[in-house]
Amino acid sequence: MNKYLRIHLGNTTTAASWLLVGAMSCFIATHSRAADASADAPEPAPAVQMTVEQSTAVDKLVQKFYPNSPIAPSALRQALKDANPKIISGNPQQRVKAGTSLVVPDHAQVATTLLAAITASPTAKNLDTGPSARDNAVRKPWVRFP
Repeated sequence: MNKYLRIHLGNTTTAASWLLVGAMSCFIATHSRAADASADAPEPAPAVQMTVEQSTAVDKLVQKFYPNSPIAPSALRQALKDANPKIISGNPQQRVKAGTSLVVPDHAQVATTLLAAITASPTAKNLDTGPSARDNAVRKPWVRFP
C-alpha cells in the first residue's frame, strides 16, 4: 500500500497568501541585508604619510613598505605610483630624493583594490563559441558513411 503525504492548503486563496508571505519575507530579508552591508561597510584605511630618509629606488621603497607581500612588486609599485603621481613615474629604477614625503597606501587597501578589479562583473563576452555543426561550411569536410 502506497500512502502519500499530501499537504492540503485548503483553497487557492490560502496558497496565494502563503506565496505572497514567502515572497515578502525574501524581499525583506534581502533589503535588510543590503542595508546592513551599506551601514557596516568599513571606511577605507587612511594612507600613511612617510618621509624618505635617503635617496632610494622605487623598488627598494616597495620592499621596505611592503615586506614579504604576496602581491607582485609591479602591482605594489603601481599602487605607490597612483598614490603619488607627481613624484613617482613608475620606473622601477627611479630614485626618490631624500626628504620627499610619500603617501603609502595600506596593504589591505591595495589587495582589496586588486581583487575588486579581478572579481568585477565580467565584460560582455564573445557569444560566438566557435564553429557549430549547424554551419554547412563546417560540416563539409566531415566524413560521411553510406
